[in-house]
Amino acid sequence: MIAVFLTVLLAFSLGQVTNRISDAQKKEFIELLKTLPHKGEFYTDEAVEKAGPYLPVLFALTEKDIKKYDIYPFAAISRGLSEQKEHRDYAVRHFAEIRHPTLKLFWGALLFDAQATSPEIVRFLKDALASKEQSRLLSEIVGPQFEDFKQRAIAHPGNR
Repeated sequence: MIAVFLTVLLAFSLGQVTNRISDAQKKEFIELLKTLPHKGEFYTDEAVEKAGPYLPVLFALTEKDIKKYDIYPFAAISRGLSEQKEHRDYAVRHFAEIRHPTLKLFWGALLFDAQATSPEIVRFLKDALASKEQSRLLSEIVGPQFEDFKQRAIAHPGNR
């Protein structure tokens, strides 16, 4: 009984961070993203530093929030953020709060490749690989190393 209560309480509290992100904060982040400096297709270290405090906002974005934008800038800033240990650690702890399905796949792949993972992330990736559509999307995200990525994820000793 106590375990059930704690599980419900934990699930409720995890959703609270994302639920506290306002539409104004989401808009502010999207506007900031448009102005951040980049080199070619990647954001600069300065851009990543400015975007860092907005990681909870990035995780709270939904398909509806960014439907009129290209997903690429959100993925590109995610890549830059994932290269910093503090942001990877945050992402592992708050993986369940990533609301946009494509960004969640992207972050799952980034974290797995960085060997910053959890049983939750491994389960998520294994489930995604079992889905034809999500597996295709992961293939596009990972690129030419997809078969190796897939084998490593399936063989990973996470739950299942």
